[in-house]
Amino acid sequence: MEILFNQESMEMFISGLGFWGPFVFFVLQVFQVIAFPIPGNLMTVAGSILFGFWRGFLLSYGANLVGSLIGFSLVKKFGQALIKKFAKSEKVAKWVGIIGAESTTLRAKILFILVVLLPFLPSDLMCLLVGLTAIKHREFLFIIVTCRPWGQMVAALLGVSSYTMPLYLWIPLIVIVMAVCILAVYRAPQIERFTIDLSHKLTKVFANKRESNPS
Repeated sequence: MEILFNQESMEMFISGLGFWGPFVFFVLQVFQVIAFPIPGNLMTVAGSILFGFWRGFLLSYGANLVGSLIGFSLVKKFGQALIKKFAKSEKVAKWVGIIGAESTTLRAKILFILVVLLPFLPSDLMCLLVGLTAIKHREFLFIIVTCRPWGQMVAALLGVSSYTMPLYLWIPLIVIVMAVCILAVYRAPQIERFTIDLSHKLTKVFANKRESNPS
């Protein structure tokens, strides 16, 4: 099971599978979306290193779509108890409280879109949590298809460029990434609060447009 928790072990395992490598990578990526033992973007980086940019990106994107839809559907059927099997109870409780506070489907959709698009937010967990809302399968799939690929594309580019980028560019890039990650950890409550507040403001904007332009 080490391959599920260690990117280097996972890369070595998949590279040794030859023809079956892409299939196994796809399955692991699907599992990662539902159970998230390691960050999904690290899987995408590994995929682009192993298979090249387009193949790695498309494998990751497809696996994320499948995994997200499976997780969403399972939560629709089995409820919150299923989520607690895959995530820390306190984190689930916090985000269930946030989702529960979003009293309308429009607010839940906008919050979901923001969490998927913005970095350093639990997008995989949110794919499960919105299964508790009134969001329908077709609405969920539309949001995932349109919003999910952008972060993965950046991760895939980062992975494939690791072979060609000179050391003098990698050093400042690593420093910047580490600084941003540290800032994100220490400022997580502020990032979450900003996202929630932004979802409320956008909800008001779209709600007002609906009222002024009734169908």
